[in-house]
Amino acid sequence: MTDRMTPEFPPLRYGILHDLVGHLLRHSYNRAYAAFENAFSDEGITPLQFMIFELVQNNPGVTHSDIAKAMGTAASVVTTTLKPMLADGRITSAVKASDTRKRVYEASAAGLAWFDRIRPAIGRSEDQLTASLSAAERTELLRMLRLLLGIETVKGIS
Repeated sequence: MTDRMTPEFPPLRYGILHDLVGHLLRHSYNRAYAAFENAFSDEGITPLQFMIFELVQNNPGVTHSDIAKAMGTAASVVTTTLKPMLADGRITSAVKASDTRKRVYEASAAGLAWFDRIRPAIGRSEDQLTASLSAAERTELLRMLRLLLGIETVKGIS
């Protein structure tokens, strides 16, 4: 790569790769990760931690399994990603009253203050990621990705 945001594609014959959604999404993911790292370089947060904190702050008492499902990842990934935020008190954990086999999570007051301070950087990350798109193209890209994932229907968000 010439820099972390601009992939260098060597002069190879790519066959159908650049016509495959999955291949292009993989490269897009790598670019999104680099943009996130650039925007949050001084904050000590990973993209997965950002996702978890966003879910927890918006859903106090959310279960471990619901976090994993919302992120589209394994519960073990959530466990590993949560550990530093539980250890430093940004997120608190408790046993679910109605089902003691489950854990629920909430953002602490300190965690909310921390996230309020750093959360605006996600806009810089998204702007860097989509810098080559117009505002209309960015809106359309988001719409199409939501449609692809089944979280938006033709008439709107489901």
